[in-house]
This record gives sequence, structure tokens and C-alpha cells, in this order.
Amino acid sequence: MAKKMIAVLLVCIVVVAALQVSSATESAKEAKYEAKFEAKYRSCYEKCEKECLEKGNGQSFCEVKCDEDCDEKETADKLHIKVKN
Repeated sequence: MAKKMIAVLLVCIVVVAALQVSSATESAKEAKYEAKFEAKYRSCYEKCEKECLEKGNGQSFCEVKCDEDCDEKETADKLHIKVKN
């Protein structure tokens, strides 16, 4: 009886370990995927903010405008849809 319980315990440990490895792999893929969009967002935001400030708009206005515009573009890119400019 004790041997069966030890065997069940070992099987459970192996299953949990396998799930952890799978979870870690998915987390790494997700982080890489998100980093791609973060870089695009940052590039879009910096370009937009520079252009907006050069037009004579205020800092707060440009922050809100560029955040909304770049977030819209990022979301559209993730959903694979086109956004009219």
C-alpha cells in the first residue's frame, strides 16, 4: 500500500513539473510577443509626440492624443485590421 502511495505521489510530481515547464515556455512566448508591440507603441508615441509639440500643441494634449492614437494602432495590429489615418 505504501509503495502505491509513493508511486502516485511521484506521478503527481512529474505531472506538475511538466505543467510548469509548459507554462514557462508560454510565458516566454507571450513576453516576446508583447515586447514586439511595446517597441512599436513606443516608436509611434515618440514620433507622434514630437510632431504634435512642433505644431504648437500643449504637452498634456499631445500625451493624450498620441496615447490614444498609438493604442488604437497597436490594437488594430494585434487584431490584424486596417485603421484609417
